[in-house]
Amino acid sequence: MDDRRAANDDAITHPLLGPVLGPDGPTVRYQWVDRSDEHPVPAITSGLSGWQLAFGLSLAALIAVVSFGAGMIAERSIFRNASPLDVVTGDRPFEQVQEVGRLLREEYFYRPDSDGADAFATDLEYAAVAGMVATLEDPYTSFLPPELAAPAAAALDGEFGGIGVNIDGENGALRVVSTIPGTPAEAAGLLPGDLIVTVDGQSLVGLDPDAAGALVRGPIGSSVTVEVTRAGTPSPLPFSMQRAAIEPLVVTYDFLEAFETAHIRIEIFNDKTTAQLDIALGHARDDGAAAIVLDLRDNGGGYVESAQEVIGRFVAAGAGPALWEDGDASPGDLESLPIIAGDPVTNLPMTVLVNGGTASAAEIVAGAMVDYDRATLVGEATFGKGSVQRVFSFDDGSSARITVARWLTPDQTGIPGSGLVPAQLIPLGPVSASADPTASRAAQALRTLGWSEIGPDWGGTP
Repeated sequence: MDDRRAANDDAITHPLLGPVLGPDGPTVRYQWVDRSDEHPVPAITSGLSGWQLAFGLSLAALIAVVSFGAGMIAERSIFRNASPLDVVTGDRPFEQVQEVGRLLREEYFYRPDSDGADAFATDLEYAAVAGMVATLEDPYTSFLPPELAAPAAAALDGEFGGIGVNIDGENGALRVVSTIPGTPAEAAGLLPGDLIVTVDGQSLVGLDPDAAGALVRGPIGSSVTVEVTRAGTPSPLPFSMQRAAIEPLVVTYDFLEAFETAHIRIEIFNDKTTAQLDIALGHARDDGAAAIVLDLRDNGGGYVESAQEVIGRFVAAGAGPALWEDGDASPGDLESLPIIAGDPVTNLPMTVLVNGGTASAAEIVAGAMVDYDRATLVGEATFGKGSVQRVFSFDDGSSARITVARWLTPDQTGIPGSGLVPAQLIPLGPVSASADPTASRAAQALRTLGWSEIGPDWGGTP
């Protein structure tokens, strides 16, 4: 029996609350004792004088208050002596967090039964961690539960399980923009313009494009069935596929023939960026490009190492560092991170196209190009994120992104919150993979710099 609920024959007894205090000190009593039959309350008659009535009521109120107070003190005393964790001394880090978590799991009235206990504990833990992170007022230090950490990790790894389609959201469906060669979607016969309306029988109506896309993705080797509507076909068409490892294109290339300029767009700096950039540079060489527009618009960053490698495709390793990292609040404690060289180093005239979505690792590349007089920034001011986050992954699939340093350009210039300001400000239109008028304007800006007097140069040191 729970001793907190057991009666105590030696306890001081209150007519309504039952035993309250024991002879050896405070004892918690949760049991409600009905004494109405043992101690009937006499009716108040008109023969009772006013002062007697007032005295009686005051005495009853005093007894009730003292008894209620004694009950509170007793409960607190027993709570403190129940287990070692009950007394929070502050000697152990996060002791109160652990103790409150235990109390909610064991004492909270609305806690779930045993079937939901594990999920309840996990939710409490995630909420506690998220609350700690929120107190920092650092938007770049964050905690991601597994359902958010997985797609973020896949984006940086450059690979995920899927069917191989580039998609756009469209009125409760996913429109297939294109299929990636050699993927399950291409083999199954999905076509550009198809509208995916269900995934494994679940309608996409009411889902935002990200949530709908998440249904299409899944573990490599797992099966998925999508239904699509197609122009000229009266009823939806089912396609069953087995998800495969998909490596999305994060570097795209097109040749602006009118300007003899290669337009190379980098969407993210992940594990696949450098290899895809090398392919794009090969296409530019084959096309006889005489200049490059490196398009970093809406590139939110990625891995610092990937940025170091990209810089190394345009700046020789011996020129200096790719960036400086300040991992300590103490002044002067800077660490140089090297340029990771490519072979060969491309020595064509360049502009770097940026906008307000150019951030983090993309700003590292843009800043290095300016400091080494390798390129001119064109477009709009960048985002202005001068800090470095390290990703710590946990066994349950969640992750923490912690700001560990701030970074500076090769000239040891910090990135202001207002971002990097281009030397040439030009109005920017929507980002497009091809027929991009903004990219053409960036190529035109190269002519104003006199690049046409420089012939193609695919080797050497800038």
